[in-house]
Formats: sequence, C-alpha cells, structure tokens
Amino acid sequence: MLIHSFFRSRFLTSSVLGAFILLVTPVAPFAQGRALAQPAGGSLVGFIYDKDMTTPVPNAVVKLRNLNKAKDYESDPSDASGLYKISGLEEGRYIMGVTSPMGDYNFYYSLALKGNEMAKLSVALTPSPGSEERQAVSETKSFFKSPMGIVTVVLVAGAVLYGVLSKKEEASPIR
Repeated sequence: MLIHSFFRSRFLTSSVLGAFILLVTPVAPFAQGRALAQPAGGSLVGFIYDKDMTTPVPNAVVKLRNLNKAKDYESDPSDASGLYKISGLEEGRYIMGVTSPMGDYNFYYSLALKGNEMAKLSVALTPSPGSEERQAVSETKSFFKSPMGIVTVVLVAGAVLYGVLSKKEEASPIR
C-alpha cells in the first residue's frame, strides 16, 4: 500500500525523472558556452614576392592540399601588395602551390597548421634549382613502357608461373 501511494505522487515521479535526465545528459559543452558548436578553423596569410624577394606579385592564387584528407583550399587572388589569405583550414599537414601570371610553382615541403590559429607565410617565386632537370626526367620514357621493359616483365612472369605450376613428382614405384 505504501509503495502504491509512493509512485502516485506526481512531484516525486517528476523529480526522479528529472534527476535521471540530468545524470545522462552531457553538460560539458553547455558549461563552456559552446552548445556543440564546430570550430571555425584556422587561416594562412602572407605575401607573394617575385624572385628578387621584394617585388609583390598581384593576382597570384595560393593553393593548399590537406595531406590526410586530400581536401583542397584556394585563396582569392592576391592584391597589389601580394597579400593572400585562406580561411577555414582544418588542423593538419598541407602542401602548397602558387599559380601566378608568371607561372605555376610547387613547394616540395609540408606545412603543419593548427586549428583555430592564424599562420603567416610569405614566399618568393623562384624557380627551384634543377627544375629543368626534373622536367627532362619526367619527359623520358619509363623502362617498363619501353619494348625491352615489356619483354623483361613477360619473361619474369613466365618464369615465375612455370616454377609455380610445374610440380615435379618423385619417380618412385611405391607412390
């Protein structure tokens, strides 16, 4: 009889239900004042200079690629003073390239950017030493696309298949 009247009380039932909800609801985001908001992301700003490292390059577009997610980011064209800015970057490692009226430039190192912070990087567009050699090497034909390379691959594959498929059994009158 006592238990039956205990659960009939609306105040007690709502108090127990309210306490249960407070126990299972995560309140840390609300306590910090960020009600589950996503971070805005970081940014990269800087100047683009010509090879003399003092003349600004207008209308240059800086491009970044996130190495982990392969997501690309692009700046607006740089202004007359060479200033560029890319916003909304996630934390991670990036590679950088610049497209300018003078040509396209790739940088062969990675940038580590932190989320929700502004990084500053100014660059000079100089041709890298040996860039002509890299282009000449990339124009040469690969060994495996040459006739000699194709013959070598076919012979090696045939030898491997022959070794795997030709099982020699022992000549024995017992077996």
